[in-house]
Amino acid sequence: MSLFHAFTQRTVLPAPRPAHNTPARILSGLGALALACITVSGMTAEVHARTYRHIRHSPASPTLKVLTFGGAIADVQQKVLFTPYSQTEKRTVAMTFWNGEIESLRKQENTAPTRWAAVMMENSALQVSCSLGLLVRDPMDSSSSSCGQPSASIDFAMVWDRAVLDSPPNWSDFWDVARHPGRRSLRRDPRTTLEVALLADGVPPDALYRVLDSREGLDRAFRKLDQLRPYIVWWSTPQEAARILKSGGALMGCAPTGEILNLPATERSRFGVFWGQRLAINYAWGVPKTVGQDNTALALVAWLEHPTQKQAFANAWPSLPSLTEITSGTADLQHLPPAIAVSDTFWSTHLADISARFERWAEEP
Repeated sequence: MSLFHAFTQRTVLPAPRPAHNTPARILSGLGALALACITVSGMTAEVHARTYRHIRHSPASPTLKVLTFGGAIADVQQKVLFTPYSQTEKRTVAMTFWNGEIESLRKQENTAPTRWAAVMMENSALQVSCSLGLLVRDPMDSSSSSCGQPSASIDFAMVWDRAVLDSPPNWSDFWDVARHPGRRSLRRDPRTTLEVALLADGVPPDALYRVLDSREGLDRAFRKLDQLRPYIVWWSTPQEAARILKSGGALMGCAPTGEILNLPATERSRFGVFWGQRLAINYAWGVPKTVGQDNTALALVAWLEHPTQKQAFANAWPSLPSLTEITSGTADLQHLPPAIAVSDTFWSTHLADISARFERWAEEP
């Protein structure tokens, strides 16, 4: 059950407009939906008691602070999510950028709570944070998803410098430093990094998590990373991933496709993208536990979780090549396979143990 459902159950709200395929139509429907959220914020105490017990009715703050990711992601969120919400709700949404690490959230929650109204996290990290008691739970849901639902899917792919490589590489070429000498940029996190190591080692996409779910398979992924260790440039945020590539800090790198597709045309043409084995990561919004059950924070996240807002972000966030690129490109661009889904189930179960091993490995000389 989503926070939106729990927060609005037994409450009659105006039906939101159905999601359409054009950003303009989606944006035209945001006003009505935001008015519905204002109605939610003003519900009687009796109705609140049927959904979230103990919601604190503190004076409304003119500013809602959120943790999210910098770069193109923040630009799109500001345009299609936070600006429409601010205009209808009459509250400013102030963004602070972070690296998405659970430990960062834990330290912040336990030592110096900042009262973030919402936190954007990978869905696997949200599920782990939920189990650690760092986020507000939906009291009607005892599952691992009780702190939030996926609201965005972001693709990660290999990006390369066209000025250096004249033919599209794949993940095997990414590891071939003899033929293609130069730095490689990878995310300093086992998620996506171990997957691409196995893809480079010849593991089929549909077998990735069967392989990773064994000691032998995990060892195999780390052995593959050993081959590339001297050439790796690490990044921690999507914005940093794009900056390394734009500055020439790496010949090839794994990066969110939207960070590259959102570049100005002159910069965009410099980079190629390997679309064939890209990875899709689910992201979700959580409410930090130290906010308690503040109705303003819950209303914001309920609004962000709604299908209309999900569609608005999906329409505005580029995740595939443009029609011009497809029609003028090679045949493989016209028959793209779907992205490989990064498994929330696998990582929410194994993230702590594998992350500890990954950090030990990354710190080795």
